Amino acid sequence: MTDYAKFFDGILNERQVKLNEPMSRHTTYGIGGPADAFVMPTTEDELIAVLKKAHEEGIPVTVIGGGSNCLVSDLGIRGITICMNRMQQNMTCEGTWITATGGTGTGTVSRFAEKNSLRGFEWAVGIPGTVIGAAFMNANGYGSQMKNVVEEVYAVSRDGLLKKTYGWDDLHYGDSDSIFMHNGDIITGIKIHLAPGNPDEIKRNMTEHQISRRTKQPLEKRSAGTMYLRPPGYHVGPMIKDLGLIGFSIGDAQVSTKHPDFVVNNGKATCQQILDVLHEVQKRIQDQYGVHVPMDVRILGEGVFQER
Repeated sequence: MTDYAKFFDGILNERQVKLNEPMSRHTTYGIGGPADAFVMPTTEDELIAVLKKAHEEGIPVTVIGGGSNCLVSDLGIRGITICMNRMQQNMTCEGTWITATGGTGTGTVSRFAEKNSLRGFEWAVGIPGTVIGAAFMNANGYGSQMKNVVEEVYAVSRDGLLKKTYGWDDLHYGDSDSIFMHNGDIITGIKIHLAPGNPDEIKRNMTEHQISRRTKQPLEKRSAGTMYLRPPGYHVGPMIKDLGLIGFSIGDAQVSTKHPDFVVNNGKATCQQILDVLHEVQKRIQDQYGVHVPMDVRILGEGVFQER
């Protein structure tokens, strides 16, 4: 068994390492068992040092950002869990390009674009989590996606041995998908390309998007955002509504009564209860419509597997 107290000696200080840390404290769902070692590097050098040593000793590594699109197993996560939202934040603007690194929030970048009179990222103002997490999973909203603005992505390999720069053609973006969801490289920063805009119009668009989110989404409850990908030719919400599944619950896991694409935690929901609700919705849609509805959430930890 790894002695994690010694493992991180000389790499991270004691405030950056939490052993047997409940992941429920680090996800927007408020769900998840203990991580063996939950670590919070603040610099790229610290991140690389952790990755290199974990690779040398054969210890599995899980990476999260702000925990906003994650469902973590009730059994927790074995090995090392790296939280990227404590990484030093930095934003720069050169012309119509914004570079953001570390744990910079997606909404923070959107507001930074507004201050620089750049349009094209207003839709992201209310998206929780880090902008590198948004780039990782090609976050979307209000008819746009990260792939529409990302110019370059900066990453390190999971073994910590290589720093990489990805151009747009290298990213292989799909619906809630990117090359990083398959090759294991860890994003440390991005460059986005926007366009000059009218400051008043930019601010008005951002305000409208924020009002829309508050009105239509169950922001008052713990969740991980929309939970399903849209199958071609179908809309998931109306199918859920037609099947009478709005409000369907197992324990404290419930199909939102405000937005049917959300499954919310009403208090003490477990990962298994959330999964049971998700699977029941999938099953009934499959039975009624003959359509498979893939999940749109990262499922992490022991005893669960990622499905699409």
